[in-house]
Amino acid sequence: MATPPELNRLVDSKASPEFSPTSVLLPSNLNDDPWPQNLVDYIRRTLLDELPNDLTRMIYMASLRDCNSGLYLHPELSRQRGLEAVDRALHVCHKQVFRQLLSAQLSEYVSQLLEYIRYARGETFTVLETWRSLQAYRATIPVGAPAVSTELFCLNIAIAIEILCQEMPELRHD
Repeated sequence: MATPPELNRLVDSKASPEFSPTSVLLPSNLNDDPWPQNLVDYIRRTLLDELPNDLTRMIYMASLRDCNSGLYLHPELSRQRGLEAVDRALHVCHKQVFRQLLSAQLSEYVSQLLEYIRYARGETFTVLETWRSLQAYRATIPVGAPAVSTELFCLNIAIAIEILCQEMPELRHD
């Protein structure tokens, strides 16, 4: 049977058939924001760079977002720099961290989840059991993220949870 014409370029090509999730799953204008870049840079330097990894940053960013309005509020920055400017800058930062995490390998999700649990000083068993049942990680996604990006992130987190659970006999679903 002959190879269909639309697949010929993949079969004949020496290029890898892999794709970059961020180029397909998120709009290219993600960072094109009219708000001052210096506030975004300031937030990155003073708040986000102190955290151990992108998953921890995602959780932190989501904790600054009001669940009802989607407005990002920071106790000091919102008062000093204004609600609207800080909301927009935090939203840009949240989208950037999400984009970075989407490009991570599954093994990175596993190590970042384990590192987050250590950083949060949680009991591994309790955190994994809670994340498995509540799927609260779904609430860490930036507002307006494409559905396919959201599902990829959630699938990667769910798989990372299951991989870590396999290492804990009391959490196995054998």
